Amino acid sequence: MMKSACIGWLRFGDFNFDVNAFLEERSQPDGFYKASERLRELHSAGFQFVGISPGPREMAKASLIAGSIEYYDAYARVSRFFAQEFGELIEWWQVANELDIWIFRDTLTMEQSVEFLKVGIRAMKDEAPHLKVGINITLYPSLPGEVDGNTEAHEGVFLAKGIYDDPTLPVDFAGFDSYPGSWRKGGPDSWSEYLDGFYELTGKPIIIMEFGYAASGGIMTEEEISQELYPCEIKKWKFSWRGEHSLQMQADYIREVMKIFSEKPFVLGAFYYNWRDAETCWQCKDADCPAETAWGLLDKNGKPKLSYQALKEYSLTLA
Repeated sequence: MMKSACIGWLRFGDFNFDVNAFLEERSQPDGFYKASERLRELHSAGFQFVGISPGPREMAKASLIAGSIEYYDAYARVSRFFAQEFGELIEWWQVANELDIWIFRDTLTMEQSVEFLKVGIRAMKDEAPHLKVGINITLYPSLPGEVDGNTEAHEGVFLAKGIYDDPTLPVDFAGFDSYPGSWRKGGPDSWSEYLDGFYELTGKPIIIMEFGYAASGGIMTEEEISQELYPCEIKKWKFSWRGEHSLQMQADYIREVMKIFSEKPFVLGAFYYNWRDAETCWQCKDADCPAETAWGLLDKNGKPKLSYQALKEYSLTLA
């Protein structure tokens, strides 16, 4: 079904990698070897990848003080291992994931997060110079009040400047995630301004690492918004596009936004999030929560949604 929709690239980050086992020179769990075999099967089937290396949440499982010299040295070892182990299968790498969001940077400060990413980038490029390495950012543009979870600390801009303003850093691309209409104010039209601004900020070709539109969930009232409720708490969205989250609106969103992507010469490609609706929300664990359960191109039973048809139809026009 992926090939039928002209999907030829996948993001791969589910390595089931045990940081402690690696640092203690023990064998990895069975899940790591199964994930590695799955990666090779997909590669043999013709898929290409952007890999996602371990981040602070994985490193937190090691008995190290976050932000210490020993911590960064350990992360450099982990990064070199991934470059060596998978460099022949995966040329493009995203170091960690969305460290401008607190839940993904774990206990690291923003300054420590910048250093974390620099360590990962340098280690991977030192080990395998042919790799294309970058990071991804989601809290851009920095508009407090227009993004769920954003603050006045301007995390996305801070991270981008920390990485892309360093002329000594061998970084190849800028990864960008955004959900205008769901996690932030706006809609498909927002993407054009965002991408132009992000390209000007980073000076690097852009890979859209995540985009999508939630296909279910009600809309918060002004009173509910004033209470600063999170979608998981109330099962509603603060933001919407054209006033609703539905299957049809999800499909329409994809058609409009992919046209914008295809018109930007500095955009290398885009990954839709995600392939299939989740059984439960990964944040609150509830099955009825729209926050993380209704993004897929397929429903929970594996049946194609209107969004699948929309992506397929537009992709065929580009093939």
